[in-house]
Amino acid sequence: MRGDQEIIVVVRRDGELLVMRRAPERLGYWSLVSGGLEPEETSWHAAVRELREETGLEAQVRKLPISLSYSLLDDPPAIRARYAPGIERVTVNAFVADAPEGWEPRLDAEHDLYRWCDLDAALELMKYDTARDAWVYGAAAVPLTDQATFWGGGGAGGRFAHRANSRASLGADVAAHGYSFRDALVDQVGSGALAELIPFVRLSSGLGYVEGRGGWRGHALTLAGVNERRGVIEAGARAGYGAIMRVEGDARWVRAPEGVFPFAGVTLTYTATPVQVWGQAGRWLHNDLDDPTWGAGLGLALNARSSVWASVRQEAPDPLFWNTARRTWSVGLTQRLGRAPSPIKPLRPEPAGGVLVTLRASDAPSGQISIAGDFNNWQPTPMQREGDSWIVRLPVGPGVYHYAFRSASGTWFVPSSTPGRRDDGMGGHVAVLMVS
Repeated sequence: MRGDQEIIVVVRRDGELLVMRRAPERLGYWSLVSGGLEPEETSWHAAVRELREETGLEAQVRKLPISLSYSLLDDPPAIRARYAPGIERVTVNAFVADAPEGWEPRLDAEHDLYRWCDLDAALELMKYDTARDAWVYGAAAVPLTDQATFWGGGGAGGRFAHRANSRASLGADVAAHGYSFRDALVDQVGSGALAELIPFVRLSSGLGYVEGRGGWRGHALTLAGVNERRGVIEAGARAGYGAIMRVEGDARWVRAPEGVFPFAGVTLTYTATPVQVWGQAGRWLHNDLDDPTWGAGLGLALNARSSVWASVRQEAPDPLFWNTARRTWSVGLTQRLGRAPSPIKPLRPEPAGGVLVTLRASDAPSGQISIAGDFNNWQPTPMQREGDSWIVRLPVGPGVYHYAFRSASGTWFVPSSTPGRRDDGMGGHVAVLMVS
């Protein structure tokens, strides 16, 4: 288990730098020679050792007059579990070594590829993927009758969060939208914009979470030479549980110039199969605004990155812009821009009984490893070490389950190499087990 000190070694040869790619089971990113300090080891001795172990090079190592540091709080559990309990920030000492002309590295088992690059190319390779929830979209409504309204719009936004510790995170939901339309009834063209900034604090435990949130939403509209601007203050709470089958509740209060309007709603989502289904229902709870709202939709995954979807919604007036109640139908295409999630591979029970789940020991922290999920009410079941793997046979029947691994220190983790690994929506990950 690592401590709070690490090293990197810049290996130079004929004006180029050595960059190596970690093996897929070690997250597959590009890096310099790097590693942690062993007990009673100095940074210089660690640099010499890591250089020899990772590349086979025996060379003079010189300390560079710089040091770096980074936080572990935003890293996934699988990464944080490699460090001793209580460590939240790591200091990195930098060294440099010169390789002889014509020398090539002899990679260890932790790496599968290397390149010699100039500085710009090396920096480009070592841009790491980070967990994020950002989106962009474009949409348009085509009129089906002469009296219908044509409109088009687009927007961008995302959830920007910082994990304060293993259970708490804070951040903000930020969004901006723009649109234009032609009103056939008055033969006028208008445009508008919406913006929102909603800070939040989220507390997570297992597959459940509660979230307190509050902020501002604003709307601007231009039509027939008239400009209108409005803003509302919103506060509320959300709670949810589940990963593949997820239920979420939403309660909020919207303060507008006309008064305070409460709302309550619930959403149910199922995402285990290539067909995803969701349903939502809610209602405004004010004497002057008691309209219901509901919606339902389904999506079909075309591949790991693309899906098509269709939905129907009954929209209620919103105190931000007091739209009329309406029903809408939508179809669309979603393209994932980030790293695609690991595929879900159906498993069959073995002749000896149970379903075999394995975990590479190299992907796990030291000490006893356990597994927990829907199949055992999230009560950790110890796994057994066999050679280079941790294994367990689960007595489960056909169905879809979600699970995670637990280290001896109590840290939950799901390595990126685990089939069916998914973002749990709370800054961590779960894995999906499909038994046929």
